[in-house]
Amino acid sequence: MDVLCFHEDENIGRDIEKSLRDLGFQAECVLLKNESEIKKIIGERDPAVVLLPKKWKETIDGNALKIFVGERGKNSIILNEDWDEFKHKFMKILLEHRRGRIEKLLQRREVRKNLLYGYGFSWGRTFIVDIKQGKKVRKILPKIAGEDINFFIAVRERPEDFAELPNSKVIWVTDIVGKDRIKPHNLTILTDSIIRYIEEHRNAIILMDCVEYLLLYNDFVNILRNIELINSYVMEHAALMIIIIDSKAYTTKEYSLLSRYAIEWKGA
Repeated sequence: MDVLCFHEDENIGRDIEKSLRDLGFQAECVLLKNESEIKKIIGERDPAVVLLPKKWKETIDGNALKIFVGERGKNSIILNEDWDEFKHKFMKILLEHRRGRIEKLLQRREVRKNLLYGYGFSWGRTFIVDIKQGKKVRKILPKIAGEDINFFIAVRERPEDFAELPNSKVIWVTDIVGKDRIKPHNLTILTDSIIRYIEEHRNAIILMDCVEYLLLYNDFVNILRNIELINSYVMEHAALMIIIIDSKAYTTKEYSLLSRYAIEWKGA
């Protein structure tokens, strides 16, 4: 078994179990019993990871990774109604313990496509990243790459940075004519290309690092409409869009509109 969870609340346990299975793990969450019963269940299932309240920490021995739910601190997850946040924290803890059985879990195909949760991203959502964090995101993409991940990259600068990124289509947004290039005033062509890519590729990750350049040739409202259109496809097809922007380039109202249906990325 991959993950075994113990909890005192059956409903919470059911939600934890669903979230873990969404991440691609073989998981089961059972109601807490006495110490001997817990040890017996762990011995029978031999999980790689055990989740349980911290007050039961002495119950676990052996090689299973212990994660404590409802507690603060290292290897702990505070539970709330945001189950994406649970997924972020859980995958981050696993990435921090990437060795042995945990490494094998993370390399499994159905799990690997969800490594992005460990870096603070989620499928089916659009994230806004401040330009100060742009280099960090560029370094993260190769870490979440896999045979089931497909990238559409639209950038103003350094498209060559993504030459080694597998399963990727890289577009240089520029006035210079050439292959895999789109002129900045051709906003509709860029939008249609992204939408078509999302429709044709499962687990599509879209990176846009060119919005301020597009603003030189298109008005803000038109750009916003196109981003919102793409965002609708991101939600429908459970894709991911990452938009790198310079927040100083926008008025307070413009930034509010731009981020209304997006999440501000807080970092890995």
